[in-house]
Amino acid sequence: VALKLLQNNPDIEIRGTRQCLNLKHQNLVTIFDIKSDDDGDVWVVMEYVTGQGLDRVIAEDFPDGMPPEEARWWLAGLADGVGYLHDRGIVHRDLKPANLYREGGLVKVGDIGLSKIITPSQRGAQTESIGTVYYMAPEVSRGEYGREVDVYSTAVVLYELLTGRVPFDGETTAEILMKHLSEEPDLSPLPIRFRPVLAHALNKDPTARTPTLEQLLKEFDAAETRREPLEPPPEPPVAKTDDSTANETPTTDDVVLV
Repeated sequence: VALKLLQNNPDIEIRGTRQCLNLKHQNLVTIFDIKSDDDGDVWVVMEYVTGQGLDRVIAEDFPDGMPPEEARWWLAGLADGVGYLHDRGIVHRDLKPANLYREGGLVKVGDIGLSKIITPSQRGAQTESIGTVYYMAPEVSRGEYGREVDVYSTAVVLYELLTGRVPFDGETTAEILMKHLSEEPDLSPLPIRFRPVLAHALNKDPTARTPTLEQLLKEFDAAETRREPLEPPPEPPVAKTDDSTANETPTTDDVVLV
């Protein structure tokens, strides 16, 4: 087994870990027990995973993005494991490459200590904002949690799988959060066929976002079977006029929140 010492937000992690005790799914790192020692420290006893983390896979093997078929393998395993949690009313809340592992031909989703049980009466309740800022859905800043936050985080992970970088970056936590809240992601680095898929899953409005991880995988597969479409045709030339201004073109110009 592996032992994890709870140091950051221990009360939150204990609560999340207890609701996931002994859940069994091939794509989830199994949590066996929670123990306290004589010093009052709390330890989580979990399945020992020897496989490489996805963050290292991206950094070492695919810094510019991986082939779609390999990205699909990671997406499918993530969707199966977290979908199992969703079916039991549990939202992971901290999906990111550092919490995904490759073990024995399977994707393993770990670090479910930040998970939260969601019921219809709790979805709009204010709560503590927890997660990693690069992968955090906009509504988390308002204390709103539903399975849609995991869909958004998975979409950020998928973007990173295909491009080697996250859609929103910045110098400070506040800058990155503001981009999640107000800026549209730049989809141009993605293969054309996947841009509508990521646009849907990264929608800032959770009610307009891809509803489930299963649906995200279906949309990804549908886009992949279409292959790469042709580039759009060039714009027709602007007709010349006697007005000298006719052709002028106007110009335009691992963080945890508690």
